[in-house]
Amino acid sequence: MPFFSNSIRFNLIVLFSILFFNSNAQKSLQVFQLKSPIIIDGVFEPEKWAEADSATNFTQMEPHTGEPASERTVAYFGHDKKNIYAAIRCYQTTPVVAKNQSRDALSKNDDLIALIIDTYNDNRSGYVFFSNPLGTQIDTKINDDGRNMDINWDTEWKCEAKIYDWGWCAEFEIPFKSLKYKKGTENWGINFGRIIRSNFETSYWSGTLSDDFRISQSGVATGIETPGSKMKVSIFPYISVFKTTGEKISADAGGDVRWQISPNVSFNGTINPDFATVEADQHRINLSRYELRYPEKRLFFQEGNDMYNTRIKTFYSRRISDIDFGGRLNGKIGKTQFNILSVKTPDLSTDSIYDPTKYFTAARAKFDFLNSSSLGFTFVDKSWSDGFTRSLSLDYLLNLGKFWKLTGQFVGSSPGDFWDHSAWFMRFARENNKYHIHFRYTEIGKDFRENVNQTGFVTDDDRREMDADVTYKWWLKNNTFEYIHFQNRNNAFWSIENGNLRSWNFTNSINFYMKSKINFIYSYNNEYKLYEKDFYNFKHTFGLGYNTDEWSYATLTYTTGDNFDRNFNLISGGGQVKFFQNLSLSYSGNILKFNPDDDKNSTFINVVTANYNFTKDMWVKVFAQNSTKNDNIYFYGLAGWRFKPPFGALYLIYSHNQYGEDESLPNTDNFFIKLTYPISLLN
Repeated sequence: MPFFSNSIRFNLIVLFSILFFNSNAQKSLQVFQLKSPIIIDGVFEPEKWAEADSATNFTQMEPHTGEPASERTVAYFGHDKKNIYAAIRCYQTTPVVAKNQSRDALSKNDDLIALIIDTYNDNRSGYVFFSNPLGTQIDTKINDDGRNMDINWDTEWKCEAKIYDWGWCAEFEIPFKSLKYKKGTENWGINFGRIIRSNFETSYWSGTLSDDFRISQSGVATGIETPGSKMKVSIFPYISVFKTTGEKISADAGGDVRWQISPNVSFNGTINPDFATVEADQHRINLSRYELRYPEKRLFFQEGNDMYNTRIKTFYSRRISDIDFGGRLNGKIGKTQFNILSVKTPDLSTDSIYDPTKYFTAARAKFDFLNSSSLGFTFVDKSWSDGFTRSLSLDYLLNLGKFWKLTGQFVGSSPGDFWDHSAWFMRFARENNKYHIHFRYTEIGKDFRENVNQTGFVTDDDRREMDADVTYKWWLKNNTFEYIHFQNRNNAFWSIENGNLRSWNFTNSINFYMKSKINFIYSYNNEYKLYEKDFYNFKHTFGLGYNTDEWSYATLTYTTGDNFDRNFNLISGGGQVKFFQNLSLSYSGNILKFNPDDDKNSTFINVVTANYNFTKDMWVKVFAQNSTKNDNIYFYGLAGWRFKPPFGALYLIYSHNQYGEDESLPNTDNFFIKLTYPISLLN
């Protein structure tokens, strides 16, 4: 009996070990060496991939975590001496959903396929290339194991897709020169992701991910043969012509240079960069007293900006207006990722305004340790003839297993008393694609914003703060509900200086998404603010939507409550629709009424956008908005042609801005033409 008992115990241990290690082993894909380039047209060429390894057997992340994907996907990955190639066949029995034709409009509202590559094999950073069945391109850089994404990043690559009766197929061509990678590395991290919109399904090849784009949970591509470290230099000169009401026609010229020093380090320089293609920011309803933050749309700042996305944001590039010249060095050497930026602004001083030349410097370094954790340092400086502000930040991200995470940051700034001009936080979280739980403690000195908002973005200071969030998403297997999403968010802070309670903010919301694609939302917010007096605010929000998880949708919400001793009612509506294959229209409207309204803040805002795509690189966009608060009407029309995408482009722009009877804000008409032509000097 002891023999048989020990034998059974041994066999069970062996069986358990086999099952455990097989279920957790990292998937591997042998990179295929292509003898000739594939044709990027969405038509699979079986003879080119006949001997290639393939990625199959995808696993659902949602809605049914851990189950096999509902549809078959077969992905191939290879390269020649210049380019990386991928061909993905997406078999599909349900209807193919494909509406988006705008580059870099990242969302799960279409069917999508994603190629995720970790070119440093560091389990932290990488690139994601997406395509929907229309061949619309989306590219993004990711950091911090997928938790930090830079959708504004662009690079040169090709993609085409085609729809068939069995599903759809996408093909990618990505030049090695468009990526940064570690020279001599034979293995890259790799994963393929797929969105099946009709099933609400997200699946990945490498197994069950805890959340989207988790680089550390990818598979491995073996046998990469990267090209040599030949130096590359490209310049991006532009010329623009501008005409505005009451002024003569003016012309301008400038440009950028990109010096690829090595496969993992590059330098970008700019002289007189032109930001005139940036359209006006869309009007937003602001029921708080805090400054609103807007995304960076200017090309020069976009590469590497994701590295500065710390919670206490010490570098906010929109604090920099015009630029004479500047440069940026970025890359990764060993376990250290870095980004250094320096720019000079012109002297804009007049008889009545003092606005001298300023020099902005931002430097960021992140050091890898353990499997996917990091330690970061940020230095930011703004200097002018008779003054300066500076900040130094230390932050850390510690991944404690698959779901647990500890993060924190400390920032000191000058000039002034050190503790009054410093801030720090610590956050502990457990999170995945279904639920999120975190607790955070923060202290921000009473004069911190005075220094840091010269270069960064801080809404408030003098606060000892605690916040905790709990969210959960239930995927339901019945004939009524698709899912229920609950969120509970709590925040309170006290004055460091005198200990008085300054704020609490508690929000509970729930979203019922039905099988019929109708969803119902209810949210309640209760808020206390101490400013010149005590304010007790609250609001109830009731929402109704149709098809809101897809590209074409419609929404209507009603919000009512008290806001700083005023009753208010807000009706918001919007939607997006395609009238034809290439013509889309979106609308959002907000009717806000205050009672009493002594400051005349009630407003009616309309925003309409129309897009017509001749091809994915030739389009016309019309954007119009009006606000009754200041009688503002703004119109913006753009005709764009990316003849050498994404950087070689011709833009024709017209805008009109008027403010009713306010003579201090004159009406203007602007005409603008810009041509950018990339030139490779060393390639």
